[in-house]
Order: sequence, then C-alpha cells, then structure tokens
Amino acid sequence: MNKLGARLVKAEIMGNTALMEKLKTQLESARKAKEKPCCTATPGKSDRPPGQTEEDQEVLLFRTDQSGRAWPVNASSEPQEPRGGRRKKKAIETHRDGERVRYFQDDDSVGLHEMVRREKMSSAEDQNSLYARMAGKMMGRTDDDNYTLDDMFVSSAAQREGEGRDEDRMRSRAIAEHRRLAVTMEKCHHCFSNPELQKHLLIAIGTKVYLSLPGGVSLTEGHCLITPLQHHCSATGLDEDVWTEIQVFRRALVQMFESQDQDCVFMETHMNPKRRQHMVLECLPLPRELGDMAPIYFKKAIMECDEEWAMNKKVVDLSSKDIRHAVPRGLPYFSVDFGLQGGFAHVIENEHKFPHYFGKEIVGGMLDVEPRIWRKSIRENFDNQRKKVLEFSQWWKPFDCTKTDS
Repeated sequence: MNKLGARLVKAEIMGNTALMEKLKTQLESARKAKEKPCCTATPGKSDRPPGQTEEDQEVLLFRTDQSGRAWPVNASSEPQEPRGGRRKKKAIETHRDGERVRYFQDDDSVGLHEMVRREKMSSAEDQNSLYARMAGKMMGRTDDDNYTLDDMFVSSAAQREGEGRDEDRMRSRAIAEHRRLAVTMEKCHHCFSNPELQKHLLIAIGTKVYLSLPGGVSLTEGHCLITPLQHHCSATGLDEDVWTEIQVFRRALVQMFESQDQDCVFMETHMNPKRRQHMVLECLPLPRELGDMAPIYFKKAIMECDEEWAMNKKVVDLSSKDIRHAVPRGLPYFSVDFGLQGGFAHVIENEHKFPHYFGKEIVGGMLDVEPRIWRKSIRENFDNQRKKVLEFSQWWKPFDCTKTDS
C-alpha cells in the first residue's frame, strides 16, 4: 500500500490521469483485502488476552541514557507491596562483629552484570537525588567505633529503600519517555506514515529516505529537504542503511546543481534532544562565487556563536570523518557540509542562546535575503507550491537515484 501510494503521488505530480485511476483502484482493493480478515472474524472472539481491552497493548520500554543509547527496562517480576497502611519493616543486617557484610538488602541477589547495567543507566541527577535522600534520612547508631559517617548514610538508605524501588523508578521514567515519544510522533509532520504529510511536495521516495520541498517560502530557488521515512531524531543515531541512502541523495543533488553551475550546502540542526523531533537535512543551492566563500562565512559564524567559554571544541572538522564519528550521541549540534567535501560541526552548549535558524541566517546574509523569510517559515499557497514542485521535478528527472529501485 505504501508503494502504491508513492506511485499515486508521482502520477498526480506528472498529471497522468489514466495511471491515477488505475492506481486508485488497486489501492482501494488493497485496503479492502487488508480489512477483510477483521470483518470475517468470529463475533465475540478475539486474539487479545483475557481481560485486555482494545486500548491495552504491550510495549517494550526503553530508556535513553546520556550518550543516546537505548536500554530495555525490565518489568518488576515480584509482587509490589501495598501502598499506605501499617506494615512491618524488614530488618537488614549490614554489620556483623563490627565489620560490614552488605550495603543494600539486594546485594546477595544482584550480580555484576546487573550492577554494570544500573551504573550505565544512571546519570548525575540520579546520584544527586540518591545522596539527597540519604542525607535527609540520616539516622543510625553511632556507638560503634567502626561505624563511620559513610556507613551511616549507606545504612540509612538501605533501611528505608524498599526492594525494587530503583527498578520501579526507572520503569516510571521509561513510561514517561515512551509517552512523550508517542505524542511527538503523532504530531510529527515529517513521518511518512502521518496522514498530515504534505504529499504534493514529494519529489522522490527511496527505501529509507524521501526528498521533498519545504511547505513555506523557499530560502533559495531549489531549496529541498532530505528526510528519513521513519522517525529518526538526528544523524548521529542513524542506522547504516539510512545513512548510506542519504549519501546517495546528496550525490545526486550535487550533480544536479553542478549542471546548473551552482554549489550547495547541507545543514542539520539538532536541538532539544528530549523533544525527539524528526531529523531534516536541508539542501540550499548557492552561486559558484558564494559557494567558494561559504566555508569562511560558516566558520567565522560558528566561532562567534553560543558561549564564549565552552566545554567542547568550537569547530569540529568533518573533512576526514562524518558527523556520526565526530559528535557523540545525545548531544545537540549544528552541522554543515559543502557539497561532498565535508564541512563543520558545532556542539551546542547553550540552547537558549543558539537560534534554530542559525544556518539559514548565514545563507540569508550571504544572499541578502529579507530576515522574515529565514527567521520564521512563511506559508505559501498551493499554486506556488505546485509550480516549484513541477520545476524541481524536471531538474531532478535526469539525476533521479530511485529509478533503479523501480
């Protein structure tokens, strides 16, 4: 159905009415075939487990650490103690004959592998909150000569921390992260499966990536977007097959603009990692004389942006390595590539001082474009959008890198 929809969009762009009617018929037949098993199901019977409603679904929870890696969160297998009411506290033996035998009550059941996983999953905020809880619950015996202040903190936390409480806390955070991601994907206008995607702006559809034009007023003539079909947040977290296909589209665009005696720059701005926004790689063509000067403009602007004193290197050179090997996962960044020659990357230290239109502002200054165009996207009517799609499609046809897939 996705392939039929893609061919239908291409037929609408080209104005082939006969092919449009044929594809619409095939698409309608495919939809009926998909809905048929649901309609012929036995009434009153369902494949869902007993007690599970239509809204219930099993979701594998993940939690993303500081480096951008996703870790599965284990569900608590042991029954939870009832909240509230009076219950007897379980005594925990931490010292024997004046010597420490354990720190926490689950030390005997937790292995090294689980301890390493917990350490990798924890962050500085988790350690600070644990220390605050231990300091707030500082109560213990001090009559023993071997009982130090550190022992007091640890023993107090061990006495009051219920078994599996850390796992429950981690699971609740993973649930909150999953809900935020679900809300973001539901409202995302760049996901190919979203019904609100402006399909009349599509130029080419690959296996993992599609090429489209912006819905607002283009900054330059030929301004286009390379976007993954699935919801990926940044280039640093892309799989190898998605990254490879993006490079195929980049090479085709570079060849297309070279035939018009133009250079092009590719820009990506990844900010607010917790919001999990869809990755978009923007391609902006420039005249030859400005294309030769573009690295100087961008390097000077990057050196003067953001904080004066930064923890990371101001300018990261991408001439010998790509962005995936230059910037760690999970960090906000801005990257720019000049054709196929590499470019620069900048790790954003303070997102409040770094504008989301940073790259467009530089290009707009080079081309002397009005600030209202690059500062905020201006809506464009359907006729103008259709004209630029048809014009770009004619440019793209000789360099279409998706022809071999059909």
